[in-house]
Amino acid sequence: MAGEHVAHTWRLPLGTFHAFRDEQPKYEKWELIDGRPTMMAPPTLIHQRIARNLETLLNARLAIVRPEWQADREIGLLLPLDERYNPEPDVTVIDTAIGSTQVYADRFYVVAEVLSPNDKDWVLDAKLGYYQGHALCRAILFVEQARIACRVWQRIGVGTGDSTWQESRLDAPLDRIALPDIGDIGPLAALYRHTPLDVGPT
Repeated sequence: MAGEHVAHTWRLPLGTFHAFRDEQPKYEKWELIDGRPTMMAPPTLIHQRIARNLETLLNARLAIVRPEWQADREIGLLLPLDERYNPEPDVTVIDTAIGSTQVYADRFYVVAEVLSPNDKDWVLDAKLGYYQGHALCRAILFVEQARIACRVWQRIGVGTGDSTWQESRLDAPLDRIALPDIGDIGPLAALYRHTPLDVGPT
């Protein structure tokens, strides 16, 4: 996720936000976070490489263990009856089957944000709460772009009626990224291939 600033401190209903966003220049990326229209700064090249690497790792693993799921870049999320959020994570695992006119995903299983030093704490906290509140979400990744590091939240006890979230931190290049219902997708270092943080073969 690139750095961002908040255009307004007041909150907008979803329909008003969509009308507002549609009037802005096409090169601007806007998300609705806790009712606040938030403009995201243009992503850096390293941000884009990290997101692409993660998408590639996920899809390689999903093709084997969960072909009904697919990882996609920069798609909007819009849950029924939720007027406060319309985020666009950097990578999202959703159903492979999609509608011919579908614009937003209303079901997601894994979300990832590639962080910037400019990210605001309130935005990250709000997004984390939103993602954790979705019953189908299994894992959330906040990936650093300034250093090799990642925070991972995993939902433990899916389907038991008593699931909880468990946080872990990865900061060694050989740390493995393992996600519920998906398994091991590779080492942390693989997210940084072909970036200035590339440590070479792992």
